[in-house]
Amino acid sequence: MTTTSTGLPQRIHAVGIGGGGLGPLARMLAELGHDVRGSDGSPTFDPEPLRKAGIHVECGHAAAHVGDAQLLIRSAAVPDTNPEVEQARRHDVPVLKYAEALGRLTTQRATVAVAGTHGKTTTSSLVAHLLAGVGVDPGWIIGGAPRSLASAATWGEAAAPFIVEACEYDHSFLNLTPRWAIITGVVADHLDCFGDEAGVRKAFALFAARVAPDGVLVVGRDVPDDVLASARCRVLRVGADVRLEEVSEDASGYRGLVRRGAETAPFRFDPMGAHNLENLTAALAVATCAAPAVALADLAATAASFRGAARRLHDHGEILLSGNRRVRLIDDFAHHPDALNAARRGLATRFDGRRVVAVFQPHQVSRTRDFFDDFARSLAAFERVHLCDIFVTRDTEPERAEPLVDALAQSAGKRCTRCGDARDASLEHTILEQLEHDDVVVVMGAGSIDGLADRIERAARP
Repeated sequence: MTTTSTGLPQRIHAVGIGGGGLGPLARMLAELGHDVRGSDGSPTFDPEPLRKAGIHVECGHAAAHVGDAQLLIRSAAVPDTNPEVEQARRHDVPVLKYAEALGRLTTQRATVAVAGTHGKTTTSSLVAHLLAGVGVDPGWIIGGAPRSLASAATWGEAAAPFIVEACEYDHSFLNLTPRWAIITGVVADHLDCFGDEAGVRKAFALFAARVAPDGVLVVGRDVPDDVLASARCRVLRVGADVRLEEVSEDASGYRGLVRRGAETAPFRFDPMGAHNLENLTAALAVATCAAPAVALADLAATAASFRGAARRLHDHGEILLSGNRRVRLIDDFAHHPDALNAARRGLATRFDGRRVVAVFQPHQVSRTRDFFDDFARSLAAFERVHLCDIFVTRDTEPERAEPLVDALAQSAGKRCTRCGDARDASLEHTILEQLEHDDVVVVMGAGSIDGLADRIERAARP
């Protein structure tokens, strides 16, 4: 049996269901009437939210978990040797990666795909927020936790646009055939997958070619021209075809005008950082294409209520510590040198004059090695750094993690100190003890450091 609206079989088993993309997809499919179950072997996986949504979830992997599933969907991190994948193949149950399933799902809809080496979660959340805010009733699936949307995934109205966060890793976004798309930026990353920067650019060029000829591709101001050469559709560039003017910033956020051609509209926008202004411009540009009947002024007005996404310069506010010390707590997903730089600049501007303290967990041995000098320079620019152990994942040389993070701490300078495992229950107390009055402390990384900002906040409050 196939469910009419999605084109996917009724009974679906999701392996790696705790993943940022597969978890929201599983929830949405269950809401649409699919019989969804799943499993995840990550030691940090919390199954309860999915169980509360009515999804049967197993912790760990075993062949028996597949049951009578008609389709198995696995996250990109799940190998061919997984016992559930092997069981499905033994019994001729189709096996799709998450990206492949998403590609099939989106053939049912006019899709907006948001790609780029940085800014995907925020920008895709923002496109969905803008369209929902003017009554379009879009669908979306986002690989994070949007703070202005009811959930990370929903089907929406079948005739409305469907927004997806389009990840480049493992060439996942090449499973999509969007009508409209955004490429926020293209820099070297995931070199374990792409080899070098030329490989990254080639992948994004292939993605650009997949946008429908009658569609629109919106690109960031620094996206290289060679990425765009293969595009068959109209291309709009942030800062040229669509741009912000008369921008000012104060403690409450940004104000200014957005211009597309001869049309202008005022905007207010809270998320900090110049990079988020670029994300806003791209989101407004694609929203005007996906909803041409809606005035630019109405879309721009909706931006004022956007609250960002969890762990994307997520402001936890001021916290009062012992000794009458007041600090500001920020949580961010940054795990690439460019993202660290963008976060630091955004914080330094919004909180001018205050010391910015970073707590950072490098993500992957390979990424730390490939961008070692850039990471050292990025960390050295902070007033103080607590450097956690590397989060080891998809790495072929895990034994290099310890000497590599030692070397990084030394290269980043005397203001950088090692602080061990991000999951250590004493870490939040160590950080709190060393903060000074008026500090801004930002927790950064993409691994097991997730949740540390919440732990710091809980430890600080009586």
